[in-house]
Amino acid sequence: MACWGQPWRVLIVLSLSIRVDGQGQPMAESQVPPGLREWIGLDFCGEERWVQFHGTLSGVVRHFNSRDFATALRGLGELLAETARSTQVAFGCATAVMSALALAAQCCDHLQLPVLATRFRQLSAIFGSYDYQMKGEEYIDQSPWPINWKQNMEGILRSMSFLKQQELQLEPWRGLPARSAAEQFPNRREDSQRIAIVTVCDYDPTQTPLARLSKLNRDAYAKLHGYDIVMYDKAPLFTDGLTYLTEKTRPPAWSKVDALLETLAKDQHDWVMWLDCDSFFMDTEVRLEDLLRIAQSKCPADPGDAERLKELVQKWQAGPQQAPDDLLEWYDNLLDSYVSWDQSCDSLETPRDAPSNRTLGWDDWLFKEKRVQLVASEDGLMLNTGVMLARASVWSWAFFQKVRWMTFGRSPVTQHPWWEQTAMVYLLQFPFVLAAATDPDYAKSQGYATAWSALGQKTINGYPPLVSSALLTHTTFEPGDFIVSFSGCKIYSSQEVCNQLFLNYFFQVHSLPALADDPALQPWL
Repeated sequence: MACWGQPWRVLIVLSLSIRVDGQGQPMAESQVPPGLREWIGLDFCGEERWVQFHGTLSGVVRHFNSRDFATALRGLGELLAETARSTQVAFGCATAVMSALALAAQCCDHLQLPVLATRFRQLSAIFGSYDYQMKGEEYIDQSPWPINWKQNMEGILRSMSFLKQQELQLEPWRGLPARSAAEQFPNRREDSQRIAIVTVCDYDPTQTPLARLSKLNRDAYAKLHGYDIVMYDKAPLFTDGLTYLTEKTRPPAWSKVDALLETLAKDQHDWVMWLDCDSFFMDTEVRLEDLLRIAQSKCPADPGDAERLKELVQKWQAGPQQAPDDLLEWYDNLLDSYVSWDQSCDSLETPRDAPSNRTLGWDDWLFKEKRVQLVASEDGLMLNTGVMLARASVWSWAFFQKVRWMTFGRSPVTQHPWWEQTAMVYLLQFPFVLAAATDPDYAKSQGYATAWSALGQKTINGYPPLVSSALLTHTTFEPGDFIVSFSGCKIYSSQEVCNQLFLNYFFQVHSLPALADDPALQPWL
């Protein structure tokens, strides 16, 4: 990226001429899904709040240009905290937020805070990708905000590459397949867990064998280890007193949140695993308890709060006895009466003064919990939600409800190109990074919620070379790895090629003769 000094001097001159109209070429209307159509080209950057944001940002830049990076970072943290408390506001001028986050990352570079710099760049990608979809690359590059889409994304990939190398040096097991990684940690085979594997497979069986292959793969793996399978052939919709707030045009990808909540509500499991339909278990000897042992190695296992969760769910589903003045507030009050947290792990840091918004989910239950409640990997860009394990706990219920709440009403997050991944990062990372920007003692933290254990991608889910070579951000699956994921295959290849890829990997772990007479597979064999 060009030097911040000169572009910002130009920007300050233009501070009162921010364009209200969209820039760049919009997507052809015939290609736009109905729910997305109303957001294409919308630009609120001309509103007074963004003129003020711009003015405050120009003052921060003066500190940056004077090489007072600590003051600049603190100013950016305060500016962004006020804006980010509302997703509606923050995505209203996403390129502005993107540019402020990118500047914060550069402050961290100068202050020798590489982890925090990476976290800020990840967040800048969240906002940049939104405007990239809604308005186009030209809009970002030609806007008054000094940011370039391609250069910013390249910066994120460089930061993540450095971070992954650093993690590998500190924890070499991250470069090992799951079976080998698990051997690095004490084995407690007696600690068997009640685990459900949840999947939504809404695919046309005349176009792909994926749904059938996925079911056979999960059934075999679950039978081997005593797990339960919860498989939907249509996207579920979680039903409670708030369901009416869900947009009818919500993309199907959000259904994983509903499926997880439905399974948590059953009160039958200790952990719930989400596994994308286009993922297969490849090393079937690896137990999910092995992953949990790795994930919980820094903090003793949570004994669980199953009874509290059961009671909470019962009251949640029953709803208020009388219509409250504010229904969301009623559910928030109910959550507050059940949430608790454990801070016994002294080695893990939590923020002292994070920005708060109870309805959004930025609250003490999120900030202060230290024991692992969520297990997922980071790919070469950020949190990967294709494979996740969630503890059956009040924390998980609160977390996924807040993820779901981000789709209520007319929400920009609903139509974000990264769907639930965006909402999860907004909770797990954004307030923690902002807290680190204003608190020097917290600045060297991991930059995300301590309740999330971020395992290495190789430990959980690699990708076939066809996908990993195109995406550049995903680890390549190798023989001996635990799970293979095909997400992104159709973007870079045809359905026919993807189908052959599914079959090829599936029959590396399943017997072709034993399944030759399966009616659903016969057309594909």
